[in-house]
Amino acid sequence: MRFMRLILIYLVVLTGITFNLSAQEDKTRFTATLYGGLYLNNEQAWQLEPSVTWNFHRYIGVGVGIELTGQYNQPGRQTLIDGHVAELANNERDVAWIIFKPTVVLKSPDVWQSSDRYYRLWFQAEPGVSLGCPFRNSLTYEIKDFQGQLYYTSDYRRFSNKGLQWFYWNARASVNFAIDHVVIGAGYYLSNLDYYSGRRNVTLANGQKFYVPKKSLSQSTYFSIGYQF
Repeated sequence: MRFMRLILIYLVVLTGITFNLSAQEDKTRFTATLYGGLYLNNEQAWQLEPSVTWNFHRYIGVGVGIELTGQYNQPGRQTLIDGHVAELANNERDVAWIIFKPTVVLKSPDVWQSSDRYYRLWFQAEPGVSLGCPFRNSLTYEIKDFQGQLYYTSDYRRFSNKGLQWFYWNARASVNFAIDHVVIGAGYYLSNLDYYSGRRNVTLANGQKFYVPKKSLSQSTYFSIGYQF
């Protein structure tokens, strides 16, 4: 009976210590981050990604983000449809995607820190996958007719895309500086995302494919700001 009592006391004390250590580690179990950057090889494209990371270990975690990306300042594209001049609809000139991104987060030990760990500096790598959905998987052209010196849209023609690819890999490497719970970072991003997959296999009325650049790895640089909680 005395032995059982000692075992019970030991388990209660051990459980208390475990909960105490767990509570200390849980202080910064999660990090909410906002990434913002520019693609380097996709004809003027921006990216914005809110994400949340669960740091279940000091150096390892898992995260999920949703990237919004789109081009800007893209010129109009013209073709002939049934002998009429046709122009790519204005709201479809810029390629745009929404991308769901689960990742693994690998953190280095602090390469520098203040004596009270209020300031910290470390490196981080985040390999992951991208599940992408373009805002459009087709192209709409406005058919133009002239009336004197002016022209107007007389009709529309839609051309579908074939062979959309939606699954890709990605990797991010960054340097991060923490001020208490606030984390500021900068890094480089690489992915095999085919930015033009949503219009790579569009055949126009004249039998020619809509022109897009050749496939290449998508690269970007970015800054981030986050909060650990």
